[in-house]
Amino acid sequence: MGVINNNNRLLETNVLLDRFLTYREVFTEHFKTMKVIERGEALRYETYSRLADNYISNVHRFVKLCEDYITKYNLENSQLTEKLNDYLVEVIDAISCLDTEHNLINHAKLEQAKQRIHQKEIEFMNAIGLLAN
Repeated sequence: MGVINNNNRLLETNVLLDRFLTYREVFTEHFKTMKVIERGEALRYETYSRLADNYISNVHRFVKLCEDYITKYNLENSQLTEKLNDYLVEVIDAISCLDTEHNLINHAKLEQAKQRIHQKEIEFMNAIGLLAN
């Protein structure tokens, strides 16, 4: 029975990693869309405000997925949870580079946020790797 549980946990850990990589791409596309909006190449209804709402919605979906995994495997006080929280703080903070009232983007802040997110991604993936071993 223990082997089956370990196999299920490994499979679900792989699913979590796959979803993490998927959402990482989603967040990257949001950053690319910011530049498309700035250049005026986006659809007329696509604004920073709408993009920010969509971004936060995707963050919430990813958080829910992670919470389910963490709860199922009692990882509330684990290194994985700590690294996930660090990553999510940076992902959420990245949206602060947008001024939705004036439809402007702070490029310096965006680039700093992307660098911090990348560092936290590596730390989170390392924490997932420790679970798989």
